[in-house]
This record gives sequence, C-alpha cells and structure tokens, in this order.
Amino acid sequence: MISFQPFKKVISGALCLFALTAAGCGTSPAQQGAQAGVAPAPAPAQEQTIEHDMGKTVVKGDPQKILSLHPWISDFLLSLEITPSASPSSGPNSTEFTWYLKDGLKDSVNLGWQIPKPNLELIVQSSPDLIIGNQNFGELNEQLSKIAPTIFIEPVEDDKGVRKMRETYLRLAKMLKKEEIAKKKIAEYDAEVEKYRAQLKAAMADQTVMFLRVTDKELRDYSPKLFEVLYDDLGLAKPANIPDAAKSFQPLSIEKLPEVNPDHIFLLHEGGDRVSSLRETAVWKGLDAVKNNRVYEVDYDLWFQGFGPIANRLILEDATEKLLGAKANK
Repeated sequence: MISFQPFKKVISGALCLFALTAAGCGTSPAQQGAQAGVAPAPAPAQEQTIEHDMGKTVVKGDPQKILSLHPWISDFLLSLEITPSASPSSGPNSTEFTWYLKDGLKDSVNLGWQIPKPNLELIVQSSPDLIIGNQNFGELNEQLSKIAPTIFIEPVEDDKGVRKMRETYLRLAKMLKKEEIAKKKIAEYDAEVEKYRAQLKAAMADQTVMFLRVTDKELRDYSPKLFEVLYDDLGLAKPANIPDAAKSFQPLSIEKLPEVNPDHIFLLHEGGDRVSSLRETAVWKGLDAVKNNRVYEVDYDLWFQGFGPIANRLILEDATEKLLGAKANK
C-alpha cells in the first residue's frame, strides 16, 4: 500500500506558509501593524499623585516642562539637574534672570517677576506640564491648576522659625522623585560648610555678626530666620538683642544701634538719602563695626532672594571672604 503521510505534511506546511503570508498567522494585531508599517498606539501615560503643601495633585507621566514661579525654586530645580522650562526674573526691579542662575537658565523662558500677581497669559503660552509655586501663590491655586498641574512648597522651618534649606530641598526632591540626587548635593554642600566654618572659627572667635537692611522707610534688624547659612552653617555669633526667629526682622531706630553694636555688619541697601544720612550720624560712626572697617555691602539677589544649594554655597564663600578680608580657601 502506498502511504500518503509525507504528502499530507507538505500540504500542511504549504497551507501554514500561505496563512502566515496572507493573514499574519500566529502574530498579534500589534505585530501585524508593525509588519504593515503602522506604528502601534502609544501606551497611556501613567498617573502619579504628588503630595505638597496645599494638598495632593495628580500628574500624568513624567513632567518634562516644569515651570518655576520663584528664583529659589529655580535654584532647587537646577540643583536637582532639572532645567526649568520657564523661570521668573531676579526681582521686582529686574527683567533679567538671577545672575548666579542665568547660565543654567539659558534655555528657559523668562517670565519676568511674578510677585504679587503672576503673568497668567505668559504662563499659558509657555505650555508647562507642571507648575511649582510657593506661599506667594497659594490663593491662585485654582487659576494655575487650570493651566497645568500645580504644586506648592514653602520653606521648612525648625521649632524656632529658622528656614531650613536642606529639609526644604529634600522635600521638593521627594515630590519629584529626585531624592538620591538631593542627598548627594547636600553631602557636597556640607563638605563646603565644614571647610568655611573651620576658617572662620580660627579667625573670628566670638565676634558677632549682624544683617542690617536700610530701606526707604526704616532700618531693619534681621533675625536668624532667613540666615541659617550664617548662624547655623557657619556658626557665627549672634549680636545682642537680635530679633526672634519667629519673624524675619524688626524695625530699628538709629538710637538703638549702639545696643546691638555688632563686630561685623552685612549691609543691604538700595542707595538713596537714607543710607547716606545714616553714614553721617555720630551713632553710626561710633559703632565698633564701622570704626574697624567691618561693614560689608551685600548683593540683593544673592543674600536676600537666595535660598538653595547654589545660592547658599555662594553665600558661604562670600561671607567668609568678607569676614576674613581675603580670599577664602576653596
């Protein structure tokens, strides 16, 4: 008897080959689409919920265009190796980026100064995936959230009211899933702190340091609240009668200056008649810091607006050089 088994195998193989060619036998619809040159549909973006200082915000996917509403937020983002898609200018009287951030922001949209009211039209035009604001913008949460998912972060304060840079930085890093980068940058910052602190300890002993601001209206004696970098990181001695850290500053009359009488003064002013008049008074000329040529004018963008790993490192260096009267050892 003649067997037809081999013939059956040939027919079966031919049919399968025909089916594979004509109908994509054994392939999925996605594979068939790929074979036909049609791109498969993208997978839906994953959602994440970010807990922040005003609640929770749902964000789709991994935000690529993150908009900053304050210079210190831009400092934090750049330190986390994130370039803000848009960022504000350095202050109310400037249209430029903060000088020590501008290289990192060269590819960012300049929003101009955003306080007290942000430019919503410009924010819309920049098409952000995520907006990050601070306490200045809380009342605008609803409006901002209509443009893009919005989160808020305020400086973390200790039980005395001092703003803590490291804790604030880590909090934002956690929101953005960048904690490992933040821990690395904080370790680098702490190494800088120890270096400059050692230089000052050897030279300063118990000499006191005051931060004084002269505005058009008054003298302001600043508390440790805004200056963790001076009184905690560098370990500088506080002057007599320094304001409580629960508030940023207290107004001070010229007549009260001798009661403070610091060994060193960091002076912030905008020029004008008030500071000129102050320098001509007998009270001012009688201060130990003035008589010993230990009054140091400081930069507004860095010393007053600055808060973050980039700004704080520059303040460490600037303060050390001013206090020592020479270049700090880097």
